[in-house]
Amino acid sequence: MTPSRRAFRLVCTPSEEQTVEDLLRAQGYEFEPDPFIPSARRLLAEPRPLGSSLAAFFGLIYIQDRSSMLPPAALCPPPGAAVLDMCASPGSKTGQLAGMVGSDGFVLGNEPSPSRLATLRRNLHAMNLGWTASCCHEGESLPLPDAMWNYIQLDPPCSGWGTIERNPKVRDIWKDDKITPLIRLQRALLREACRLLRPGGTLVYSTCTTNDGENEEQVRYALDELGLELEPLASPPGFDLEDGRLGIDGVWRLEPRSGDNQGFFVARLHKPAASPERHADTPPFCPQAQAPRFELLSPDRLADAGVDPAALPGPVGVFGASLHILPRQSLDLLPASLRWQGMYFGKYAKNGEIRPAPRLRTPGNLPRVEFEDADGIEAINGMLQGRAQQAPCAASADAAGMALISWNGLALGRATLKKNRLLWTER
Repeated sequence: MTPSRRAFRLVCTPSEEQTVEDLLRAQGYEFEPDPFIPSARRLLAEPRPLGSSLAAFFGLIYIQDRSSMLPPAALCPPPGAAVLDMCASPGSKTGQLAGMVGSDGFVLGNEPSPSRLATLRRNLHAMNLGWTASCCHEGESLPLPDAMWNYIQLDPPCSGWGTIERNPKVRDIWKDDKITPLIRLQRALLREACRLLRPGGTLVYSTCTTNDGENEEQVRYALDELGLELEPLASPPGFDLEDGRLGIDGVWRLEPRSGDNQGFFVARLHKPAASPERHADTPPFCPQAQAPRFELLSPDRLADAGVDPAALPGPVGVFGASLHILPRQSLDLLPASLRWQGMYFGKYAKNGEIRPAPRLRTPGNLPRVEFEDADGIEAINGMLQGRAQQAPCAASADAAGMALISWNGLALGRATLKKNRLLWTER
């Protein structure tokens, strides 16, 4: 085993955490809690790349630099909150925010790059975060009403000096005048975030650079030119922070530490309340939101497809041959002018047949096939490698269709079941 200090997050409910950890340990991984957030873990032993683990394949963990987990921890939205992530791909912080607000909440991740948007959507789907949605608009001019959001995460494009351990030439690539366009973009994004932020709301500005001009100077701009206020952050446990610069205190500034964390900067900003009636916990309301102009699948049809509609975070909409979950809050919040997409749910055939995606872990009226302990891990790995597996006795000999596969009671996904044989296919 090779010692490692890589970090990852658990992506599951609190009641599932122990089983996810058991699954990792059964494959030889050793780790310890990281004290700054409950879902963070640090690897102690990695017998094979963590990304090849079953927990990673089924979206039950997300590999992420520990300093990258700090911005959502600083924003700290409560359960049920609605959050805007303005520059979201690949989805690290979007997914972490979704875990914090829970299935009664809502996170909208915007990514202006179409190719990076595809990565964001794949990751949200892999993690089964059905209460998220994504869109592809320029972050400086989002088609959203003023003062709409109580919580905004802004992690803009930056020079990335904090990633020097992975990218040794980053300081040579991004230096002098080459950084000037980034600073202009960051300020434009800050102005847009201020427009979208509701009085009394909270904005977290973060970068993975150690450059003062992209960090403290941008905070000074937000304070002096945009009228935002700095909310000092308490030091997170487990990190060695640097002092703030340019008279900016109460921020998180980290220099890169080999084998520990990349460089990062985090500042929490507050928009003064316009009147005492406004409160940051009041749900945002968008008067431009309109009734959806698309077909919604009825609960009966979802149940017939083996999905419990009550276990979903919203209805399922039909978009041609594709089905997507529409988070409940999205239908009230998002205006008709915004082009957006809920998490992928599955396929909709021309004959009206509903085919839920294999990665959908939502329970329903379908056979449940239970695998256990080391033998179960071997069988699941074999299935993922294309070898059909004999289903345990929980499935009848003539059963056909889909089966929800589980390991020690932990739902993993939906396999094809035919004549008591299980196959895994992403199609």
